[in-house]
Amino acid sequence: MSDEPTPGVSGLGRRILLGLGGSMVLLGGLLGFFVGANGGEALNELTLFGVLTVPVSPVAMTLYGMIVVAAAIGLLYSAVSLASRYDSNAQ
Repeated sequence: MSDEPTPGVSGLGRRILLGLGGSMVLLGGLLGFFVGANGGEALNELTLFGVLTVPVSPVAMTLYGMIVVAAAIGLLYSAVSLASRYDSNAQ
């Protein structure tokens, strides 16, 4: 057993997180498509926070799902980046 750290691939973690984030955005779009395709009969439009009105169609719900997931992931990534700046034990 050695206490020496093993060298890793530079940037591998960032590529993995970008791949996972992209996959989540695509999944949000796919779920939005299903909601738009199946919810159009019951509801014509969706009002969000009394400010934004989104039509319930497959294209609109796909874009809405992708934008919401991308914004949430971006917000979390920004929070982690900000916290890592103040971590005194970061390498």
